[in-house]
Formats: sequence, C-alpha cells, structure tokens
Amino acid sequence: MATSAIGGWVASALITKLVEKVCSYAGDQYEYQRQDTKEKLRILEKNLSSIQTVVHIAERVQAKNTVMGSWLRRIKDAACQAEDVLDLFDYRVLQAEAEDMGKVNSVASAAAGSSSSSTTTITTASITTSSSSGSTVNQSVRVLKRFLFSDEDIDELISVVDLFVDIDSTMQTFLGLVKLEDSRPEQAVQWRTTTSMPGSRKFFGRVNEEKHLKKLLVQINEQSSQPYDVISIVGIGGVGKTALVQRVYNHFRVTCHFDFAVWLHVSDKFDVGRLTKEMAQSDNLGMSADLNSISSLDQAQRMLQEKLNGKRALIILDDVWNELSSQSENLCKPLQFACKGSKVIVTTRSKNVASINGATEMMYLHGLKDEEYWGYFSECAFGDANPSEYPQLENIGRQVVKRLAGSPLAAKTVGGSLKLELEENHWRAVSRSKLWQLEQKEDDIISALRLSYEHLPDHLKQCFVYFALFPKKYHLCGDVLIQMWRAHGFLSTQTPDEIAYRYINDLLQLSFIEKVANQEDHYVVHDLLHDFAESVSNGEHFRIEDDFHVCIPRNVRHIYVSASNISKVFMSLQEFKELKKNVRSLIICKAEEGTSRRGIASSNFNHVLEETLQQLRSLRVLVLSNLDGILPTNLDKLVRLRYLNIHENGSFISVPKSIFKLYHLNGLNLKIQEGGMMKKELQEGLSMLTQLRYLKAPKEIISGIELIGRLTSLRELEEYEVKSAMKHHICQLKEMNELRGMLTIKNLQNVRCREESSEAGLVKKENLNKLTLCWNHHKHSMNYTDHEGVFEGLQPNPNLRELSVRRYMGINSPSWLSCKYLPNIHSIELFSCHHWKTLPPFGSLPFLRILKIRHLKAVENIDAGFYGDAAVAFPSLEKLLFEGMEKWKGWSARKWRKIPVPEG
Repeated sequence: MATSAIGGWVASALITKLVEKVCSYAGDQYEYQRQDTKEKLRILEKNLSSIQTVVHIAERVQAKNTVMGSWLRRIKDAACQAEDVLDLFDYRVLQAEAEDMGKVNSVASAAAGSSSSSTTTITTASITTSSSSGSTVNQSVRVLKRFLFSDEDIDELISVVDLFVDIDSTMQTFLGLVKLEDSRPEQAVQWRTTTSMPGSRKFFGRVNEEKHLKKLLVQINEQSSQPYDVISIVGIGGVGKTALVQRVYNHFRVTCHFDFAVWLHVSDKFDVGRLTKEMAQSDNLGMSADLNSISSLDQAQRMLQEKLNGKRALIILDDVWNELSSQSENLCKPLQFACKGSKVIVTTRSKNVASINGATEMMYLHGLKDEEYWGYFSECAFGDANPSEYPQLENIGRQVVKRLAGSPLAAKTVGGSLKLELEENHWRAVSRSKLWQLEQKEDDIISALRLSYEHLPDHLKQCFVYFALFPKKYHLCGDVLIQMWRAHGFLSTQTPDEIAYRYINDLLQLSFIEKVANQEDHYVVHDLLHDFAESVSNGEHFRIEDDFHVCIPRNVRHIYVSASNISKVFMSLQEFKELKKNVRSLIICKAEEGTSRRGIASSNFNHVLEETLQQLRSLRVLVLSNLDGILPTNLDKLVRLRYLNIHENGSFISVPKSIFKLYHLNGLNLKIQEGGMMKKELQEGLSMLTQLRYLKAPKEIISGIELIGRLTSLRELEEYEVKSAMKHHICQLKEMNELRGMLTIKNLQNVRCREESSEAGLVKKENLNKLTLCWNHHKHSMNYTDHEGVFEGLQPNPNLRELSVRRYMGINSPSWLSCKYLPNIHSIELFSCHHWKTLPPFGSLPFLRILKIRHLKAVENIDAGFYGDAAVAFPSLEKLLFEGMEKWKGWSARKWRKIPVPEG
C-alpha cells in the first residue's frame, strides 16, 4: 500500500524546512572556498520550491496510486540526504562558535589572573574587563564571513543537488498523474455503512457494559436543562462499539420504552441535512410529506420538531468523526422539544469527538476478556467445526488470541485466515505472521485502523508511527518521547514543551495511545495500533530482540536492538552500505533475563559498539540502556546527534572528551554512577554543548558545571552552586531564561553585593515555579559582603509560586517580599536565618496558603507590619508554622477577620 511506502512521513513539512535552511546558506553571511557553491544552493532552493508545489497534492492521493507513493519515497530519500548535508553545515557553524568560545576562555583566564584589584564580568558571548584605570576590552564572538565548509562538505551538497535536479526533470510527468488522480471522484466506502440489524454471529461478553448502558438509558437526569442526554461509547476501531449499541438498541425497540427510536450511520461526513431527513423519515413518526422534495434544512427541522414534540426519543449516531460542536448542536435542535429522558448515543474512536458532541456520559470500551474472546475467536476460526476435535489447532489458536487484544474485528480477520485450512502447518504459518502481513480485505482490521490514521493531522502521523520502533507494551516516558520527536524534526526546536505535550494529549484523545496506570507521564500503544504502526512503517522502524537471524530491511531508518544482537547491526552495515547513511535512531537495551545471548559475547560488545557507531553518521537518537560495556571514544563522528541517553550503565567510569563535540545535542540523559573523574570531566566539558534543552544527570554533577551560562536553552537546573571564580559565578545564570520548574541556588555567601546578585536575572525567569535561596553559615563569606543587598538583587519573577530562604545571613527583609512583587506566591519557608529580625508583610500576599517560619533566632516581636495593608490579611492561608523561635517574646496585631493558628 502506498501509504506504507513512506513510513508515515509527511514530505511537505520537511521540504518547507529545507527550503528555509537552504535560503539561509545561500545568503551573504557565509563565504565558501568554491565559487560555484552558492549557485548550487540556489539550484537546490529552486528545485525544492518547485517540487513543493506538487508534493502536498501527491500526499493526498498517494493511497490511490502506488506510483505516487514510490515517487514520494524517492523524494524522501533525497530530502533526508539534503537534511544531512545542511545539518553538517549547521554543525560547522556550531563548531566554529565552540572554537571561538575556547579562545574567549583563554582570554578570560588571563584577564582573571592578571589583577586581583580589577572587577571582571564575563559572559558566554563576550569579555568585558574593567580595571581601576577604566580601561575596557570587549571581544565579541563572530563566526560570519569565514571559510567554515570543507571540499568534502561541498561535494556532498553537489551530490544532493544532482538528485533533486533529476527528480525535478520528471516532475511534469508526475504532475499529470497527480491531476488525473485528483480529478477522480471519491468512491463511497460501502462496507462502513451500519444499520441497527445485528450480525449473524452470536454476541459474546459485554455483560457489565450492556447493563450499565441500559441503566443509563432509563435514567432521567432531572438536573439537566436539556430534555436529552448524550452518551458516548469510545474505543478503537474494531473493538465492538457498534455491536454493543445494536444489541441495546434492539432491546429498547422491543420494550417500547422510547416513543421514537432511529439509527443513523454518520461516518466522516457529518451531513446535518441528510441526518435530519433520515430522522424525520423514520416509520415511528408517520411523516406524510415527501422529504426528498424539501431543500431547506430549516423546513425539515421544523417538521421534525412538530413530530418529536412530547415524545421520548432514542437517537443512535454511529461512527462519528465530527469535531465541530456547531454541527452537533445544529443536528440536535429539534430534540429540545422531545420529552425528558430522551437519549442520544454516539459511537466514536475519539474522546475529543465525544466531548465536542456534548457527551454527558462517556463509556470507554476495551477488548473482550479471556474466555469470552476465545469463544468469539473460535467461532470465527473453526466455523461449524468443533474446536475440541482439533486440540493442536486449539493450542495454536489460544496463543494467537493473546496478540489480538480482545478485538472482535481482529478475531474476524485472523480467524478468517485460519478457517481457510484446518491444518496445523497453515495455522502455524498464520500464527508466525504479523497481523498486517495477513491478506486483508477492505472490511478487515487493518483497513479499520487505517481510517483512524488517515483522520490524524499530518503533524501527528509521524509521531504515532515512531511508536513502532519499541516493543509492544513498552512504557514510554512523555518527556523522553518529546525529546526523540524533537531530535527527528517532528517538532520544531522553537516549539515549547507545552505545545509538544499537546501532541501526546491529542494522541490520547484520539485513542492511539493510553496512559500507563500508576506511572506518571508514561504512555503505551494499544497492541493492535502497534501492529498498524508497524504496517505503516513498512520496515523503517525495526526491532531485533531475541531473534538473531532476522534480516534488517534495506530501507530501515530506526533500529531497536537487544545488546546481545548488536553484532547483527554491525554485519548488516557491512553488507548493505546504504544503511550507514539511512539509520537515524539506534536504541540498544540489555537483553531480558532468560532470553538468548547468542549474538555476541560480553567481552566483544565494546569493540562492536564502537565500530557500529563509527559508521552511523546520520544518527539523531542514540540510547544505551542497562549495558555492561564502556562508552566508545569516537562519539565525535556523530555530528548530527540530537538526543543521547546513557541509562543505568553502572560500569561506565569515564566520559570520552568526544562527547563534548556533539554540538547539535538537544537532549542528554546521563543516569550513571557518579565517579570523581567522570564528575570532573563532565563539569568541565558540558558547557560546550550550547544547544542543550534537556540535561538529566546526577545533581552533584549539574550543579557544578563550569560556564553553565552558555546553556541558554536549558529547561531544567535543579541546583546551582555559586563560587567566587568566574566559571561558577552567579552571573552565569543571567541568560538562562528558559529555566522552568524548580531552582536551588547554593552558597550565596560567595556573592558580594546587589550588583552581582542581580546579574542572576531571576526576575526574567518567568517559568520558574519554585525558588530556593541558600547561604552557608559554616563557610566564610567574602570580605565586605552586603547580605541585604545580595538578597535584594535576587528578586524573582512575579509568576513564582514557592519560595524557600535558608540560612540568610542578613538582618532585614528585601523590598520585593510583598504583594506588589510576588502576587502569585502560594508557599513561603524561612529556615535558620539567625540574624533576620523583622518579618515582611506576608499578610498582604493574596494567594499565600502555606507559611513556615523556623529557627529565626533573632525575631523578638511580630507587629502589625506582618499583616501588611490589605483589607483582609492572609485571605488564603491554610497552614502557619512557627518553630525554634528562641527569642520570640510578643505578638501585637490589629483587628482582622482571619487569625492564623500557629503550629509548633
């Protein structure tokens, strides 16, 4: 199938991105050694732009034309090569910036060591040194107008240009095919049309669901302002939503609980006019007018209103895809005149659709349970034959049903294949096949799931297909998933995390993935949808788990492999040279306990891993999980790598310096044992990775990173240790305005004055929720330290929710500890601030819920200033704790409505 041929890839999105990037390199800001380079870039830009005009049409019609799918596949291969070349150009620019930063560091070190009497302020982009004589030296990092690209880089560009010139030359032929295909009328899919008549097969299971639905239908919601309720039945395609509703609908037709009952098959075209006429033409209403002659929706609705008036109605809307609330509201207008207790049942695959169509109750339908499912499956697979007469086939069948997730339609598809021959060899062959490898009719399970996929927005298709890389039932952390999507360009580098999580939420709402129970921010794909993702991937996402003898597809781009089988990847790279430039994800995990380790001995793992990585120069994602080896030394070859995850690898004791040349790295996860040498290496080198957004490592490592201010895109920094040396100075935080969540700043006794502390720029960090400020009593502070001034300069952003101040060494409060500057604060803790005498006006903070004041040994009195000047002090306070207040003698206060009761 053509859709499968390009693995869920959206061609137009990548080509748009490539055009923008080519334009930037064809401009005047870069010089090239070879005169024809800019001309080649302009040719590439022209060809990409002309192809772009055809691609979006080709994507739309590819499912109807396999030739179109092949053409898109060819474009994909060329586009990926172009992306690799332009990524290399980007890398050269980042490399030059890193080299310049190295020069800056040398100057900075010299400047810092030259005079102890001078004041030195150094940022990641420039050096400014001011001495007492007033001399100033300013050096900006510049990368422009330099020869950054080698002859080899330019040769790769020319090769890609030639590819696109060739594609462009055939475009007129394909444009004719596209127009011809696009002009053909869309054929209605007849098999999807449903009615209220149940199928011929026996109905299995759903006892509890049936009881619950019947109960909902007879309930009258007296609290509702509407005379009708909307009940949504939600579940993936083929799970049995329609069959359940057919059974319940026919029960109520017999009992005559409803005066009027009608079944409407909606499908993906929510035609209000058609549906209204079908309701009005129902036999229950005895409509005498010829509705086919009525062209006005208003007239049809008024006729329906007249007939529904005072009647209790049951309306079934089966297979709904509509996401416009105005459409469903328009359809249901006549129902406002029905009798109280009327019901509308909506069946849909999407929670979004259920909500948009006004669901007051939502039932999520899962697969059939064990024996109930076996009963249905055996009827599909054995037909009239008795399963007990085929004990060997029954054993095989019971193994097969474990893979089908209780889906009746999957049972029908696989059972139909098995039923062709009640022979052991045939059944074993079917059982070894993937679901999507079986011959499928247009009304089988894969076709049903494809409908859901085709309704996905383009930006979600490639995100969903990426799940095919992982084993079934694999629990994926949302944060990690987003980093991988971002590494592959499914998400722009500018896309905020909040928008990225909407992608996950959309897949949840559309029933493509599910939340893992009792595991926060973890998701899993339904087994059948995992099978479908594999079918769309068509080999581009490939796993080698416990079968060493599998053959890696030639078109593979993403590989998940057990550590024991890494040599299989290496051997395939030797056999198929094109794999070297194609593979973009490599996830190596430790083999599960009890599985085979035939692939490679542990002693050879390090060598094979190193040789493998040396050849995979297009990698964007590399995950090394639970391995027994050591890190390869040649990681600097992976110049396109965006995400590196070294997870729970206890025996890695040092980090190769080549890791600090991975300038494209956007996410780095180092869940490793902390060693002294490794800690030092990481703290010295990590600031070279200036594109980092995500950094997960032991807190002790991250808090001491030298020149961390270069990491201006970093999203999380739980802890930062301030030192007097410039590499760990408070000013390193100045440009890190993307920080979010919580931040703890330690050793503030090393900051001398307000001017220095304000360099942290905390007031600009609008995404921080929790801030902890720590001084250290036991370490000597710098000479002439102005503790009050330092505290004043640490003013946070007004969005802050939680503040903790620990061991503050000053006497007075900062001016910003008030409603004017912290209007959104919810929680404040003051701990062990031994010299602090007068408490701020906490009572004026409108949303302060928790206030803990512990071991403030200098506080003697709490006066009216504690309450502030608000009309009502502490309006939101829920908990107030005083503890260890050794000198506290009195509490004087004005009258106010709410008095907190101290604890402790």
